Amino acid sequence: MGRITITAGILAAAMGCSLTRPFEVSGSQARPIKLGTYTEMREHGVRDLFIHSPWEPEKFASLSLPEHCWGHDLPNTSHDNPIPMSSPWRIGPDSSSAVFEYEPRPGVLYRARAHADSIAVRLEVGIVNRTAEPIKDIRTLICLKPDQSQALTRRPDALSEFRDTSFSNTWIAVAGKPVQLGIGTHYTGDLPDRGWKDLRTNINWGVNVKGGRDNRTIEDINWFRGNSPGRIVEEVADPPLIAIHSSQDENRWLATIWCPARVLFCNPRNPCFHSDPEIPDCPAGDSVSVKGIIFFHEGPFESLLERSRAWIKEQ
Repeated sequence: MGRITITAGILAAAMGCSLTRPFEVSGSQARPIKLGTYTEMREHGVRDLFIHSPWEPEKFASLSLPEHCWGHDLPNTSHDNPIPMSSPWRIGPDSSSAVFEYEPRPGVLYRARAHADSIAVRLEVGIVNRTAEPIKDIRTLICLKPDQSQALTRRPDALSEFRDTSFSNTWIAVAGKPVQLGIGTHYTGDLPDRGWKDLRTNINWGVNVKGGRDNRTIEDINWFRGNSPGRIVEEVADPPLIAIHSSQDENRWLATIWCPARVLFCNPRNPCFHSDPEIPDCPAGDSVSVKGIIFFHEGPFESLLERSRAWIKEQ
């Protein structure tokens, strides 16, 4: 059976790392990242994988992997469940690996795997299609959440320094250059009529990816149209890296990139941010997968951008 491979990894990095060996750290106080998941029964966030900080191992971000994944002849694999359920993630005995598999319909398997290597956690997300028909127009959202929703009590074990995911702390790359989202980008058009008093803490600025489709034209993507809280800026991301700097230190970053990616956006109300992958059509009797990476990084945004370029070259 053929295989199209387009995997995701997570990296915690510090200044001084060699760009030819992007998962190696020199002179850093970072510790190996550990993986975990929830132990209670829950109805929301049921696909959450916990990624513990290499700087403060008792604290973690939640990665909804996926938040949603759907397509033509592909029912949604969602982070919500109608009845309480236990975590589907199987965490390895030393917390360095995790596996999740789900069958959205007979003959079709959604699969996610994670493996920690030193201070890196590599992830692979894929669709296995054992049916006689292709699966087309696959969409997915991968949600990186430093903390709980603004409407809920803050977690004491959250990555609180990255809780503000508004555009004031968010940077992207445009034509390979650093750009502050919402400040260095441009938008012309209407804004959501939602009675907002403060645009910064409410609007979801989105960014199309160079060479990809305009997300405003995709019928089943409605977060950037009508009265939804998002809008797409005129610039396009290249590479599709999105990064939030710490509220305590502008040279400390939490960032994510998928390659290929479909869209970037930040949601200050969740709080979360996304570099959502572009999963290719899956032929009958075949499988597809996508790769990405999340960085814990210390240093200027330019050095983070160089690290993302080094990772892209490895793919």
